[in-house]
Amino acid sequence: MNIRFLLPTVMVGFALVSASGCAIAAKGRSQTVTVRSNPEGATALINGEEVGKTPLRVSLKRASSYNIELRKPGFENAPTVMLPVENEYAKRFLRWGLDYDLGAMTDLTPGELVVNLRPSLPTDSEGDRYLALTYAVLQADALFAAKEISSADHKFLVSEIVKSYAN
Repeated sequence: MNIRFLLPTVMVGFALVSASGCAIAAKGRSQTVTVRSNPEGATALINGEEVGKTPLRVSLKRASSYNIELRKPGFENAPTVMLPVENEYAKRFLRWGLDYDLGAMTDLTPGELVVNLRPSLPTDSEGDRYLALTYAVLQADALFAAKEISSADHKFLVSEIVKSYAN
């Protein structure tokens, strides 16, 4: 093989690879995602596994989808889904199969998940609404007395209960 032709060919090949920008080197296989809730302190479960309390940052593989559920006493469970979508590397002319296989051509969306938790209210819409309101507030008081929720959470919960019955 003639070295005179090999060197320019290798240099051109190297230039093409460099110009394409390997997504796996730039983006990585995983993405750091922030999970927040209002109010804070909800237990976060990702694909059924408890990972901590909000707010939290967790590293997730880019190529996978995730079921995220937030749970907090006195509030309804909040299930959400985080999906991979194509990022800017997927639009490039030169792409590598390895980038697709390892998920570097995708980003998880949303990158920052913020969930407003809704109070858990009695489902019985028949009967005395004042009695149902009183019962819901007493449930919030019991959660606070048992130290399952903070003072700020109690205040938020009671204000949301009152708002829901004001309509």
